[in-house]
Amino acid sequence: MSNPTGEAHAVRNARNDAAYALIMAQRPEVTRLELCALVEKLAGHVREVARVAEARGQRLNAPAARALEEALRAAVLATLGQERAA
Repeated sequence: MSNPTGEAHAVRNARNDAAYALIMAQRPEVTRLELCALVEKLAGHVREVARVAEARGQRLNAPAARALEEALRAAVLATLGQERAA
C-alpha cells in the first residue's frame, strides 16, 4: 500500500470500523464472539497503519498505541461484564 489513495482508503476504513466497534461495544446484545471479530479487524488496521508508518520511516507514537490498546481492552471488558450480569 504505497500509493496515497490506497493509504487514504485504509485510514478511512479503519476510522469507520473503529466507530462501528465503539457503537457495538455499547450494545448489550453483542456477543463475545462478535466483539472478538471486531477486535481482530481493528488489530489488522493497527498492523497496517504500523506497516505503512514503518515503510515511510516513521514510528507510531507509543503513548497513542497504548491508549488505543487500553480503549479496546476497556470496551471488551465492559461488554463481557454486561454479558455476565445478564
